[in-house]
Amino acid sequence: MDKIPHILVADDYHHMRLAVQQVLAEMELQNVHAANTGSMALQVLQSVPITLVIADWNMPGMTGYELLQWCRQDPHYRSVPFVLLTAEASQEFLQQAIQAGVTDYLVKPFTAATLRSRLQRLLVSETAPPRKPSTVKIIATPPAPSPLIGVAATVEEKLARSSVLIVDDVPTNIEVIAGILSDTYAIKVAISGKRALDVAASATPPSIILLDVMMPEMDGYEVCRRLKADPATSHIPVIFLTAKDQADEVVDGLDLGAVDYVTKPANPDILRARIRSHLRLAHALHDLRNQNLTLAENARLREDIERITQHDLKNPLSAISQATGNLLEDASLSDGQRSRLGVIEGAAQHALQVVNLSLTLYKIESGAYHLEAAQIDMARIAHSVTEQMRIQFAWKPVEVTLQAPAVIWAAGDASLCRSVIDNLLKNAIEAAPDDSTVTLDLALADGECRLQIRNQGVVPAAVRATFFNKYVTHGKAGGNGIGTYSARLLTEAQGGRISMETDDAQNSTCLSLFLPLR
Repeated sequence: MDKIPHILVADDYHHMRLAVQQVLAEMELQNVHAANTGSMALQVLQSVPITLVIADWNMPGMTGYELLQWCRQDPHYRSVPFVLLTAEASQEFLQQAIQAGVTDYLVKPFTAATLRSRLQRLLVSETAPPRKPSTVKIIATPPAPSPLIGVAATVEEKLARSSVLIVDDVPTNIEVIAGILSDTYAIKVAISGKRALDVAASATPPSIILLDVMMPEMDGYEVCRRLKADPATSHIPVIFLTAKDQADEVVDGLDLGAVDYVTKPANPDILRARIRSHLRLAHALHDLRNQNLTLAENARLREDIERITQHDLKNPLSAISQATGNLLEDASLSDGQRSRLGVIEGAAQHALQVVNLSLTLYKIESGAYHLEAAQIDMARIAHSVTEQMRIQFAWKPVEVTLQAPAVIWAAGDASLCRSVIDNLLKNAIEAAPDDSTVTLDLALADGECRLQIRNQGVVPAAVRATFFNKYVTHGKAGGNGIGTYSARLLTEAQGGRISMETDDAQNSTCLSLFLPLR
């Protein structure tokens, strides 16, 4: 294969292929081959010397998983990096991919930064020139850690993969300590401080360092000082090996950043126990750092999703709504055509409302929402939502009644109020038994605008205290617990409040919404 990487991007979703290709273009990778089916991807593999495969799991004809299996059975592609993209995040899918020989695995949606970092790592490992033989004596080599995200190794597996760097200017001391540890850990050695710094800063740094204090040219204290000053090596635990046990010298070493010290000659059992203890702590700290990085990545991902929602969804939905609206003005349309276009326009408008609501909720949760309150006619909104619900639930034998004055003003946002009433009334109708009545009562009460929605049936005791909390749901097929939560957030964002009362004796539930008048 030539040295310029040939990359195959296989995905049946056109926009996903374009997104991946854009990331590759930003990385100045030009030899990119696209395929919209697994079968087409197979044809590319058989005609072009591909050096990296990026494939969606679910594709028509031949899935990405099946394409991976084919690659791993073909002698030319047995070791070629293969990245699977999928919307499935289950452990079962992940295990299947691992067993089939996947190199990396990304769950949609992912950020461009995540994809870029994964690809850079894979391409560097594939194109890096062979290293010159090291002068460091390696007694054992740990297995390479899996690059897969989400496959958490056990503590014992992590310990078994650990390596120990022994730094001492006396070869006999190195042989003794290596003899104690070589059956458990991979061993690296250095007979000078300078060499120890080189090994620690290498591509495969040690998991822990046993560092002699007294050495010529550069003593252990200076080595430790430089290790801790370098961000690339500062995380590596250092245990001092010393023939001295004076308190002030021990304190000096710990002040430099060492985690422990062992007095020569080392007791084998104590040495093993201390190394094992500090490796466990180091792995725990490493996992914590990774979790923090994951949280930061998730925050960036959420921002990317907000951007995608705002631009990539709103724009085409607005175009659909605008186009269908223009077509509906055509007087030559038949009633059937007009009806179908009306359905399309309604669906586009509903989707836009959902997008706008999700953006508003995100801003409220993140503290970035600023209300632009206006005087709104709550009676008009309540009438409109009531009529909409009567049509939507025409199949259900439940009567919906509204008691309201001709006009009643409140201070708020009309679209937010519509969403709140829509959510609350929908939940009430769904919970109401057949042949019952759901009532809406809109009125002024104690200087506020009050809307009460009553239905027969009670809220289960298990969720009463958390009724308006996020993800709280009970006995509702397909329920996600977002409706009442969003109603509370949207109400509070307008300076209002919301409450729920359920009466076992009367077998009834009342939801009350209060909004300021100005």
